[in-house]
Amino acid sequence: MGEATAGMPSSWHGHCLLEDTMTRKTTVALCVAALGLGCQANDENVPAAGPPPVAGGTLMLTGDGQTAIASDPDRASIHVVDLSSREERHRIVLEPGDEPGRAVEGLDGRIHVVLRRAGQLLTLDRNSGAVTERRDVCGAPRGVDVHEESGDLYVACAGGEVVSLPPTGGAPRHVAKLDPDLRDIVVREAEDRLLVSRFRSAELLVVEGGEVAQRLRPPAVDGSFGGGRSMAPTVAWRIREASDGSIFMVHQHSTSSQLGTLGRPALGNQYYGGSCATGVIRSAVTRFQLDGDGEPAVSSMAVEETSLAVDIAIDVDSSNIYLAAAAEPSPSATPTFSGVPARAGVRRIPISAMTPSTAPGCITGQDPFVRGEAAIGVALTPDGELVAQYRDPGQLNVVGATDVGGDTIAMSGGRAEDLGHALFHEAAGTGATCAGCHPEGGDDGHVWQFDVGPRRTQTLTGGILDTAPFHWAGDVPDVEAVMDGTFVGRMGGSMPRQDELDAFGQWVDAIPATPAPTVDRTAAERGAEVFADAGCTGCHSGEKRTNNELADVDTGMMVHVPALYEVAYHAPYLHDGRAPTLHDLLSMHGNTEGLTEAQRDDLAIYLESL
Repeated sequence: MGEATAGMPSSWHGHCLLEDTMTRKTTVALCVAALGLGCQANDENVPAAGPPPVAGGTLMLTGDGQTAIASDPDRASIHVVDLSSREERHRIVLEPGDEPGRAVEGLDGRIHVVLRRAGQLLTLDRNSGAVTERRDVCGAPRGVDVHEESGDLYVACAGGEVVSLPPTGGAPRHVAKLDPDLRDIVVREAEDRLLVSRFRSAELLVVEGGEVAQRLRPPAVDGSFGGGRSMAPTVAWRIREASDGSIFMVHQHSTSSQLGTLGRPALGNQYYGGSCATGVIRSAVTRFQLDGDGEPAVSSMAVEETSLAVDIAIDVDSSNIYLAAAAEPSPSATPTFSGVPARAGVRRIPISAMTPSTAPGCITGQDPFVRGEAAIGVALTPDGELVAQYRDPGQLNVVGATDVGGDTIAMSGGRAEDLGHALFHEAAGTGATCAGCHPEGGDDGHVWQFDVGPRRTQTLTGGILDTAPFHWAGDVPDVEAVMDGTFVGRMGGSMPRQDELDAFGQWVDAIPATPAPTVDRTAAERGAEVFADAGCTGCHSGEKRTNNELADVDTGMMVHVPALYEVAYHAPYLHDGRAPTLHDLLSMHGNTEGLTEAQRDDLAIYLESL
């Protein structure tokens, strides 16, 4: 069972999917495929470690509304689809590790796509499907936009760089350094502004002259709403500019109130997700109306029974927005408090439901498509057709302004199934998902209030199995214990089978760390010497800079020593998040009292480089 079978493609991942199952997608032995049950092999270009975590926002329409450009990170491909004929025109097959993401149309009609893991910007001719250039941009490109006058391309990078490139090819014109964890970028050439989002913190940066002029965030929810709970904005999955110039952000709200007193105590005080009344994480939308230099008008709303909304399309004329939700429900698990599991697919929501307060309205969105698959992209044509992208099977669904069912356009390629990936994005019985707290396999930057005290979410990237035991207390020995305590006990899911547990561990362990920001290498080298001289290597040793042991962190409490790779992206710091920045961390942790300010600066730069 599950072993390689002669004659079967290696990319099968040892599993076969039954399409009509009513429980969690079930794997069976490869021999079942020979019985003619209609199973389909995984696409040969699915990365060997499985599809990458869902990032969303992988669909772009050309300005004339005739062509869809669909990035397909699951199959390391880009699909060019003719919306008039409802046919795929080209599939551009990339390297398995490229992970294509956001795309933009240049002034000359060429298409530019960021390759998230390759660190490049790819340019292609949409008519011929030919790739004309691949340019190195930064370690982790994320968002891209075009200047409507000069045609220059602007790329936002997770490392904090904003890179401008000439439209006709060649090296970058300019690199500006902002805060790390950048996500999307909108170029406002008329105002000489850049609007840039940050992923974990859900910040919108207003950048003028290369400097941050304003920092905007969705409103926090005060304790007067939802049973006295407070909620903080986290994880800005996507920003888009509407036709009226306002910026819409689809993000999460995460509870800042005490956990362990929510939901149904008889069921173990589970984590409820997707609920406005009891959810600890819920999808939300915030609108920023930026008029001149004054304070922007900000309005928000929460979205009932929606987990993992990762993309947004806006139709100001009809006063509707559309959300792509990338979490599939688990029909066999306990439903949400309302009796309806959080749904995947596309949700239609009226803009009028948004409110300018710290108690945003909550609405149950309507489903324009009757589907249960994970939607990862959504866009609108100039004629009002709604186009949605689904990841597995890879396809687009197009619905006109008056259509009911719409048209389905198949994109070439086989399945992209992986048990670990499926479990990670599954909306368990409460509607909560692993990806809600660990977006893209990392962390949400949030500090949770447990009965044992505040605990900051930890990342799962960079080979997490080597850092066992898990959790801040170091009291969770392995993946099975994680799933039993969290996925089952808190999220309301059913206990996975052993093959599912094995697949989950293997898939999570293969999620790479985000490349470090670009730093001053000379300063980083000096910082490495300070790191060693201050005795930091006593705990933070080895490849991941952790000895995997417990240590006293100046509070009289023993916690598991965290790894230090990818540390630039994990503010706030320490187990309770009490250090907002690396400089704050160095002032309250370790043998750093005798360091000069210059040494602290070098040490912080060294840590950023890891």
